[in-house]
Amino acid sequence: MGAALALQLRDEGLAVRVVEARAGPSGERRTLALSEASRARLERVGGWPAHASTPITDIHVSQKGGPGRTVITAAEQGLTALGHTLAYAALEACLDARLRERGVAVSYGAACEAIALEEACVRVQLATGEEAQARLLVLADGGANARRLAGITYDEKDYGQVAITGPVWADRPHGGRAYERFTAEGPMALLPMEDRYAMVWTASPAEAAQTLALDDTAFLAELQARFGDRAGRFVRVGSRASYPLRLRVINTNVARRTLIVGNAAQAMHPIAGQGLNLGLRDAADAVAAIREAGHGDPGCGPVIERFRAMRRRDAGRGVLFTDLLVEAFGNDGLGMRWARGLALTALDLLPSARRSLADRMIHGSPGSAL
Repeated sequence: MGAALALQLRDEGLAVRVVEARAGPSGERRTLALSEASRARLERVGGWPAHASTPITDIHVSQKGGPGRTVITAAEQGLTALGHTLAYAALEACLDARLRERGVAVSYGAACEAIALEEACVRVQLATGEEAQARLLVLADGGANARRLAGITYDEKDYGQVAITGPVWADRPHGGRAYERFTAEGPMALLPMEDRYAMVWTASPAEAAQTLALDDTAFLAELQARFGDRAGRFVRVGSRASYPLRLRVINTNVARRTLIVGNAAQAMHPIAGQGLNLGLRDAADAVAAIREAGHGDPGCGPVIERFRAMRRRDAGRGVLFTDLLVEAFGNDGLGMRWARGLALTALDLLPSARRSLADRMIHGSPGSAL
């Protein structure tokens, strides 16, 4: 996300430097889910690896043990795809290549050791011994350095859940369909990815440990029992990983000559796949705030305050939306099960409601930069 922002700032004619603590590209294998709006943003800066992506043409939403289901389609939105999946490493490689083409300096192995926010500039002390200076600092580092700034704190919420991830193959083609399945133990998602699905299976820590210990045959049987047969029969599973699920939200996304974006500002539950998409909207609004100021100082007070105002609504609603989904679909009482069923049925019967929900998931709240 930081690389995408750097490219946008470079296109605005600004001198940009990317400072990265890692020794080199991560090459992470995890699967990303990006909305159609996010794809368009990346494509505009030459950072979209179309050859490595898989389109999501519709999303099937249901709940286990209760009534109601709905299908959200790209065609109903007048789009060819609602979103796309791709490997993190593919996006990273494409963005890195584009940074080189655009002459953006990238410093690997340069961890931040101290930050000084001054009236005219920001000074960053790097582990290499160098002191870097800039008129604007953007923290797009997942939250590694924001606490170095005076007054910055985080509110955190532990959902008491673990996400199990990995590739899974079914006995029939996915046809571009994604699935979101709500169960008493937590949501499950299957995202179309090349010839397989990328699985996100939410469980309690104890259940996750037991599930990860299963061999492939037993794991597939448990997945089938939990998910059902709407995607076909699961016939193969790849290596699995897991990570704890928490909500972490910063108290303010700005400081003197500093913008805080992406997971450094808000790290959310993967339900509804809003995390990176919200971060890319952070980046778009950062560029819009700088452009609107229009007087050559990207870190001046008006830019900082404009960015804060632009992101308040979209970021706040994005966090609230995902948190409410986790809470609403995590309550398995009979009354809540029927209430969820009625909501899903209403979505299925009301095209305007489906279109509104899909538009919110693709574009964010009204007012975000395109």
